[in-house]
Amino acid sequence: MEKQLKRSEVPKALKWDLTLLYESDEAMEQALAKTQQKASELAKTAGHFASDGQTFLRNLNENKTIGEELEREFVYGMLRRDSDTTDSTAVTLYGQVVNAATMIEAELAFIQPELTAIDDSDFTKLMQSEPGLAEYQYEMTKLRRQKKHVLSKAEETLLGYLNKSLDSAEEIYNTLNDADLKFGKVHDEQGQLVELTHGNRSQFNESQNRSVRKEAVLAYEKPYHELRNTFAQTLNSFISTENALAMIRHYPSARAAALGANNIPESVYDTLVATVNQHLDLVYRWYELKKRVLGLDKMYKYDVNVPLAGEDMLKTTFEQGKQLTWDALQVMGPEYLKGLKSEFEHRWIDAAENLGKRSGGYQVGVYTANPFILLNWTDKLYSTFVLAHESGHAMHSWFAQRAQPSEYADAPIFLAEVASTFNENILTDYLLEKYQDDPKKLIFILEQYITGFIGTIYRQTQFAEFEDAAYKAEQKGQTLTADYLDQLSGDLVNKYYGPAVEETGTRTQSWAYVPHFYMNYYVYQYATSWAVSTALSEAVWQHEPGALERYLDLLRAGGSDDPVTLLKHAGVDVTDSQYLERAFALFEKRLDQIEKLL
Repeated sequence: MEKQLKRSEVPKALKWDLTLLYESDEAMEQALAKTQQKASELAKTAGHFASDGQTFLRNLNENKTIGEELEREFVYGMLRRDSDTTDSTAVTLYGQVVNAATMIEAELAFIQPELTAIDDSDFTKLMQSEPGLAEYQYEMTKLRRQKKHVLSKAEETLLGYLNKSLDSAEEIYNTLNDADLKFGKVHDEQGQLVELTHGNRSQFNESQNRSVRKEAVLAYEKPYHELRNTFAQTLNSFISTENALAMIRHYPSARAAALGANNIPESVYDTLVATVNQHLDLVYRWYELKKRVLGLDKMYKYDVNVPLAGEDMLKTTFEQGKQLTWDALQVMGPEYLKGLKSEFEHRWIDAAENLGKRSGGYQVGVYTANPFILLNWTDKLYSTFVLAHESGHAMHSWFAQRAQPSEYADAPIFLAEVASTFNENILTDYLLEKYQDDPKKLIFILEQYITGFIGTIYRQTQFAEFEDAAYKAEQKGQTLTADYLDQLSGDLVNKYYGPAVEETGTRTQSWAYVPHFYMNYYVYQYATSWAVSTALSEAVWQHEPGALERYLDLLRAGGSDDPVTLLKHAGVDVTDSQYLERAFALFEKRLDQIEKLL
């Protein structure tokens, strides 16, 4: 906590091993050049990409190979850049890959319009003319389902060339947030001045010393407020771009475009928001309880994260966190543990925070290699939950890559976040059982669960309401200024926190710090996924017959069918609210537990 390490100072064991992808930057650049050449050759098939079954199959296979190679090259460049966003060599390398991907996308943009232009009956005959095309049946079904949203060859090519520019708002935001934003120094519990970062702020937010957590929360909010107009402009630019693209592709809205790609009914979104709003009384009850236990006359946002157990318990180093995750996931059986062992032993994880490193955490799969995980570790139990979460993503990738061809190996986010939050629920069940005779630790663990539930279901639904309202306002001609976004977000924050929590600081940080707003209707899927995974993880933890195999089959399925269909096979129907009600029932049960213990 005294200072952030430079990338060169981070121990090797805490860095991901990028030689699993390429031995060097030069090796990646050479591979990228070959991929670009393959794409240029495939581009010559324009106009006769699917002239007969054999030709169609050969071209689809070549297109798949290009995709696999480009994924490997792109991820290498991204991981190099995210390791240290201040490293100009890494940033330049990533830029090369982005430029190449943009050119390849533009060169091959003819494929979709050429395939969707084929008459339905002729396309059916084409698919039946070559047995090898059976592998691509679902991919072709998805593509042709979007037929009315695919543009002409010239228009698709133009959008392909514009892809880098269309993504610029997200890139500007990430650079501003990860490389340039500075929070200054704050006092720790010993009165020493310490640099505040994205990674260590949670340690201050949970301090038992109220002045420490107040100073840290307000210091974290300050630069967002000072740059509020810039953050508003980047978000306005991103949302206006997505709305424009939806209009160009003949969708009624950006939301319809985002959900329609995976055949998810928009009613799923509205049901989530409505159901969560019907259960706001539970989160209000929690904050009222916390305010009473802490003995506060007024409770502010900087008070909501302080542990009620009175101290920060179950601290874990990275090695201890891996062991705890390993122990909790024993219930998953030998095949799952085999994948997890590879993740832990072969440096798929980049754990330590360093100067310029991308904030937060994520997992990215590489079909021809292995998944990679970015963390910013702190020795708090929270970090172990993040490790379990991202390991859920990694094992989803690992299972799907071993069972599916590459075009179906990536699960849509709607399914991917099920696998991650599933692991969080399993870890909670394990810890509650492990410490069942220790009331103080039980209080701490239950609060971790409650905080996670609120952060995932309530907070992400709050974000989903904000996002949807912002998109609709921009579509109607509203400029998303900082003042407008502050008002919109601030009102929602107050609604979701309830009467027990007083507003403090700046409203800007409540929307400006969320990178997922640059992922176009991403956040609602955290909430739906937690609710889905509650049902699935309960069944596995309680050893219900067939539950584990059904869940592993869901992981193996990847993106080989519509998410709603795959979840029904796993035992959950997301087209009604029952899966949400089940999650809230468990949340209320654990509220009762902690209230009794307190």
